[in-house]
Amino acid sequence: MGVPHITGFCWCMGLETGCKFIGFLHLLTSFSLMVVCSIYAEAFRAFAGTAEDAGDHVYSTWYAITTSVAVLSAVHVLLASSLLYGAYKRSCRVLRGWVFVMCALSLSSLLYILGSMPWGFSSSGSEIYLAVVEGVFFYGSMLYCILCVNSFYLMLKSTEDMRGPCKADY
Repeated sequence: MGVPHITGFCWCMGLETGCKFIGFLHLLTSFSLMVVCSIYAEAFRAFAGTAEDAGDHVYSTWYAITTSVAVLSAVHVLLASSLLYGAYKRSCRVLRGWVFVMCALSLSSLLYILGSMPWGFSSSGSEIYLAVVEGVFFYGSMLYCILCVNSFYLMLKSTEDMRGPCKADY
């Protein structure tokens, strides 16, 4: 039993078009998040270490958070660029690498969320419920995107396998 695969993307798109759509969406969101977090990090850096930050270190904490999110978003910009490169060049290695890295990032973020749960929730029941629903929607759509790229990789790999070895006339 292998990895499940799909034969088409949403809205009657093919797998190749779906991978390109995922790549552009990934690039747009990660680049936007990188720019926004960089702007906020610069604003928080201006207040870090000042008298306003002396008591509770809110600006220093938010500066560290926005800087790390900007760096992680830059990594996602590179991942999205590699997905677009792999989809346009039909490169199996690049597509497979994207799938492995995204699976590793998804698993590590899920483990981080589950690992931070023992410290308890500081929200009401309805806010926890909405967070769970948002998480299920986010991880479900992310896994669907990974499944689409993996299915496109499998389709490309099957066409490579059908070509066979190079034939030469003797």
